[in-house]
Amino acid sequence: MLFDPLPRAILLDVGFTLAFCDGPAIASHAARAGVIVDPLAIENAEGALRAELRETLGTVHRTHDDGGSRYLGRFFRRTLELAGHTGSSDSLERAVEIVLGEHLRRNVWCRVGAGVSTSLQRLRSAGCRLAVVSNSEGTVETMLETVGLRPLLEAVVDSAVVGLVKPDPRIFQLAFDRLKIAPSQAVMVGDSPSADVVGARAAGARAALLDPFDLYPSVDAPRFRDLAAFTDALLGTDR
Repeated sequence: MLFDPLPRAILLDVGFTLAFCDGPAIASHAARAGVIVDPLAIENAEGALRAELRETLGTVHRTHDDGGSRYLGRFFRRTLELAGHTGSSDSLERAVEIVLGEHLRRNVWCRVGAGVSTSLQRLRSAGCRLAVVSNSEGTVETMLETVGLRPLLEAVVDSAVVGLVKPDPRIFQLAFDRLKIAPSQAVMVGDSPSADVVGARAAGARAALLDPFDLYPSVDAPRFRDLAAFTDALLGTDR
């Protein structure tokens, strides 16, 4: 068995774990600034973008200490560049401002990953309690409600709401407290070695890393391509 005994709770990251960039939404917002980009190209830029953002092992990757605005601005700009946008440098800067503004209002990270909903339902059916622990901008719970995932979760801990940022162990402790479990009874699943693996372990939990592009072969944690693969390894293949 992947984790023995079966964890009482699974804590989940959101970005690159449950939800991903919504290409059509980002393309529509960018078009308001005269920047034209293929929605599918935005979504297909994920691998190249994540390779560029690859964390240096042993170094905490700070992304949301400022509420996420500076980091996300760079993220959206590079996404549009890798997707092959057409438009001037001035229009690109304006497009980034628009996309960032819409994200902070409505969250454009709202494309549910393949197999995510089914995986969450399987985990719940197996008796695992589910909670989100996310470095986000204060809109993640509303987004999860909009896409239909919130009813599957017992708690949502958003860094912008609680004023703590992964890998700070205290943000994980909030989830443990809300679920009324001991840290040793939980497994954190996410895409960041520093925030999700190191942070969760510092809080006393176990961890698994989602690494679909094989960016972190040296990380000392179980690695999976996505949440569905993790769920299969934990519970067995659903037939």
